[in-house]
Amino acid sequence: MRILLLNDGYFLHSLRNVFDCEVFYASPAPEADLQLELRPVHIQQILERCPFQPDIVLVSDAINLRTAVTGFENITIPLVFFGVDAPMNVFWQKDFAAACDLTFLDQFEQVDKLQTHYPDRKERFHWLPLAADPYIYKRVETEKLHDIAFVGSLNHHRRPKRTWILQELQKHFNVAVLDGEGRRAVSPADVVQVYNQSKIVLNENLFPGINLRTFEVMATGACLLTEENGGSFDHLFNNWEHLVSYTPENIIATAQTLLQDDQLREKIAQQGMNAVLDKHTVDHRAKTLIDKVQQFISDKRKKQLNGSRSIALGKSFLEQSNRWPQQPIGQLKSESIRLLMLQIERGCETAELHYELAVEALKQERHHDALKSLRRSREIDPCHMRSRWAAFWVHWEQKLYPSAAAEIEKLSHHFRLKKLSQKLIERLTRGKPLNHQDFICFGQIMEKAGWLLETGVDRSLDHPVRWNAFDCYQEAIALKPKSFDPYYHCAKLLDENGSPEFAVLFAEQALKHKPWNAELNVWLGILLLNSHRREEALRQLTHYLVNFTDADKWEQVESLPLREDEWQQILTHVLHSCRASVADHMPDGSEKAIRKRTLNNISMPLDQTPPLESKQN
Repeated sequence: MRILLLNDGYFLHSLRNVFDCEVFYASPAPEADLQLELRPVHIQQILERCPFQPDIVLVSDAINLRTAVTGFENITIPLVFFGVDAPMNVFWQKDFAAACDLTFLDQFEQVDKLQTHYPDRKERFHWLPLAADPYIYKRVETEKLHDIAFVGSLNHHRRPKRTWILQELQKHFNVAVLDGEGRRAVSPADVVQVYNQSKIVLNENLFPGINLRTFEVMATGACLLTEENGGSFDHLFNNWEHLVSYTPENIIATAQTLLQDDQLREKIAQQGMNAVLDKHTVDHRAKTLIDKVQQFISDKRKKQLNGSRSIALGKSFLEQSNRWPQQPIGQLKSESIRLLMLQIERGCETAELHYELAVEALKQERHHDALKSLRRSREIDPCHMRSRWAAFWVHWEQKLYPSAAAEIEKLSHHFRLKKLSQKLIERLTRGKPLNHQDFICFGQIMEKAGWLLETGVDRSLDHPVRWNAFDCYQEAIALKPKSFDPYYHCAKLLDENGSPEFAVLFAEQALKHKPWNAELNVWLGILLLNSHRREEALRQLTHYLVNFTDADKWEQVESLPLREDEWQQILTHVLHSCRASVADHMPDGSEKAIRKRTLNNISMPLDQTPPLESKQN
C-alpha cells in the first residue's frame, strides 16, 4: 500500500518496516521526507513532491503538532484521519471526521457518538486506542528502588485530583514522581528507567478513557495501578489479571495488598506485559488501520464524500483557528470562510453555515453582512437559536437596543424563562450597560438551550457570540467578583458535567459570600469528597454537623461514601466540639436515635481526642 502520511509519525515505523508500505512522510518534524514550513500548504503541492500516486492520504493528529494543510475538499484519494485526545478535541475533530472517508479515534465514547450522529456512515468511524512502542518501552533488569512511581505533569490548580492521589500515597509509601521539571514531556529513556525501577506504576486520567501511559507501563513489565473511572480498559484487559484498578476509597489498601504480595504483583505485571505485547503495540494498531483501509478501498459501493467536504472542513478549520491562533492551524481562518462560502455557491445551504458566516462578520464589525447571514439562517431554520443569540449582539453593538431586547425576549420565551428575563428586557430596551446580573440571565438562558461548556476550549477571549453558559458566568464574576450567584452557577455547571475538582474552586468562593448557607456547606463537603480532597472534606462535613441545625443533617452525612476510619474521625471531632451541649439538649425522634448510634460507635476516649488539624492538600 502507498501512503501519504501527514503531520505526525506515530505509524511511520510500523507502516514502513513491518508492513512494507510505501510511505511518503510530510511534516514539520525533522525526520520527514518533506519538511513542511509552519504555514498553510496546499495538498496538491505535497502530492507533486510525492514520488508515487498514494492509495490514501493519512492525517495523523498529535497533541503538540498540527500542520495547516488545505485543499482536502478537491482530492479523490481516500482521506483517512487518526485523532488523539478525542474528549479534549471533539470540538474540531467531529467536523474533520465528517470530511474524511475513514476516521479512527483513540477513545471509544467519541466514536460511539459519531456513529450515532451519522448512522448512515457508522462503518466509517472506528475505535483505535493508542498503544505501546515495544522498541522503546520494554523490560530492563534492574533493582526495584521505588514502591510506586508516577510520570506526568503536576499542577495543583489544573490537576487537583492527581495532586491529592500522590499526596495520599506519599503518606504511606516510597513514591517517585517524574514531572519533567516544567517541560511538556519527559524523555522516553528516563520514563523507561523509572518504570523498571518501580514495583508499581500509577496511572491517573484527565478524562474517562484509556491513555497512552496504560500501554507503556504494562509493556515495561511493571504492575499498573490505574484509575477506575469508567474508561475503556475493561474492553481490553481484566482487572487483577493484567492490571489493577483503584478508587479514592481503596487506593491505599489496594497498593498495600500489591506491595505485600510480591508473587501476586509480579504475576499481574507479567500477564499485563504479555497481553500488551501480544495485542496492543503500535504494530497491532497499524495492522488494524491497514485492514480497515483495504476493506474500504475494495468496497466500490462506498459513496465519495467530496461534494460534502467543504462545510465540514470549513467548520473544523474555523474551530482550530479560533482555538490556536498562534499555531500554523490558526492561519486557516480565511480558508475556513472560503470553504463555507463555497458551499453556498453550490447551493448547499444550512442555517448553521450562515450562522458561522455571521459570527465571523460580527467579529470583524461587518454588522450589515452579519445581519444578512442571520436572516438567511432563520429563513432556512426559524428555530435556529444560536442565530437569535448572534442577532442580539449585532443589534446591541449597533445600539439598536429595542431590537436587541426583542431577540433576548424571544429566546427567553422559547425556553419558558419569561419571569427570569423581565428586568433584563427592560434594561436592554433602555440601553443600560450590561452588568453581572445580565450575564447571569444570559447564562441561564444558555443552560436551557443546552449550551453549557466545552472541554478543552477557552472561549473567554472570543466574541461573546460564541460563548456558552460557563463563559457568561465567568464574565459575571469578572464584572462583580464579590457576588455569590455566578460562582454558584459555575460550580453547578462543572459538577453536573463531571468536573467536581474544578467545581470546588467556585463553590469555595461562593461560600465566602454566604457562609450561613447550610445547603452550600454540605454540598462543598460532597464536592471535596468527589474531587479527592478527603481531609478537607472531613473538616467541612464536621463544620456542617457542628454549626447547622438541619433536621436531616446526620442522614445526609451518613449517606456519603466515607470509609469507616473517616466516619469515626468525623464523629470523634463532632463529639469533641459538642460535648458540652449534647447531653443536655438531645432532641427526640429519629435524630436522637442516630446521634446515640453514632456517638456509641466512637472508640477514642474523649480526653484523648485531638483537635482537627488544618492540613493543606
